[in-house]
This record gives sequence, structure tokens and C-alpha cells, in this order.
Amino acid sequence: MKVLTSFPLMALTALFLLAGVSNISAQDFFSDTNAFINGCVEDGKVDYESLIQDPSQLNKLYEQVASYSLKSDRSDYPFYMNAYNIIVIKSVIDHSPIGSPMDVKGFFDGISHTIAGKEMTLNDLENKLIRPVYNDARIHFALVCGAIGCPQLASVGFTPKNVEGLLNKRTSKAMDDANFIKVDEGAETVAISKIFEWYRSDFGTTDAEIIEYINKYRSVAIPTNYKISYYEYDWTLNAQ
Repeated sequence: MKVLTSFPLMALTALFLLAGVSNISAQDFFSDTNAFINGCVEDGKVDYESLIQDPSQLNKLYEQVASYSLKSDRSDYPFYMNAYNIIVIKSVIDHSPIGSPMDVKGFFDGISHTIAGKEMTLNDLENKLIRPVYNDARIHFALVCGAIGCPQLASVGFTPKNVEGLLNKRTSKAMDDANFIKVDEGAETVAISKIFEWYRSDFGTTDAEIIEYINKYRSVAIPTNYKISYYEYDWTLNAQ
């Protein structure tokens, strides 16, 4: 009788312990990501040289991305964004020396990575998971492809607590960046990143709607009658 009575209690205790481990693991991932990003990113540029010399912290995070247990709540969103940025940095290190992610065949659409137990490419993660699930155009200023043409990489990681505020900050920073949004008041034109062309449906169907989206996060509004053009994307590596 004692064995039969104690077994459910032991099992229940084990479940609580496992739940605790899973919880700590998630917290550790966000904490480790923040420490890593803070240590290797400055002014949007990555210290790839130091990471080549000692990739241990990066390798640990890459393994955490692979084995992470999804929570089916809002914390999955910052996990996916961190996973994307970590994998980009890891892929650059794995193929160094390179001058651009485009130097590596299949960098975005051919090389698979394990993300929370599933195999997918970077393009799969962005376009088959993050974009359709979260329907949030701000991700284009949070997911950084390893090139100077991308919006700058934040020096902190995304967490369940900071995700909304940090997404707004990164988007506003990009919209106010004169190298990213190039306004010519005399010509009444604005040259913008090809991100807006490649993912046009995320921002609006007309030029005026795209400008309206930009103005939502911009300090100085652009008149909606300005003509839009798209400048060439700079795929040079975003190295320090």
C-alpha cells in the first residue's frame, strides 16, 4: 500500500522538477543571448574576429537554439528572433573568412539548422514561420542578415519582457537613420531600402501607404506625396 500511495506523489514531484528545469532553461537562453549580444555587438557591428578566436559562447547558444522547448506563448516570439540573429552570426563564423553572407551558397535558403527540434533554413524561419504567424512588419528591423544594408543589430537580446519596446525602438531607429531612409526635400523624393520592395505587402500596397508606415515610427514625417525609389542593397559583412 505504501508503494502504491507514494508512486503518484513521486511522479508529481518529478513533473514539478522537470517543469522547473524547463523554466530555468528558457530564462537561461534569454539571459545567455543578452550577454552574448552585448559582448560582441557595438553600434550594430559584430566582432567576428573575436568570435573566430573563441566561439564557445556562440556554439553554446546555437545548441540551445536547437534544443529549446517552445512554450506556445508570447515568449516564442523573442526566441525566434534571437534564434535568427544567432544563426546568422554562427553561419558567418562557420564559413569565415567571408566578405558577405552572399559569398556562401545557400546561406539563407540552402543550409538547414535545428531550431527548437525542427530542421529549417533561415528563409524558412523568417518567411514560413515568423512572418505568417506574427504578422508584424517590425521584424524586418529586428532580424539582421549579417550585412551593412540591414538595419543595425541591437546590442541586447530580445526577451519576453522587452520584446514590444525593443521592436518599437529598433524600428524607430531605422526610420530615423538617414543612411536607411534617404529623404531629398528639394526633389520631393525618398530613397528607401529594398526591404520595403522585397516585402512590400507587409508595409502597404501603395507608395503613400509605405510612407505612412515609415512615419508611424519616424521623428520627422515624410509627405505622403513624395516619390519613392529603392537604393541598391549593401551585402558587405557587418563586421567591426
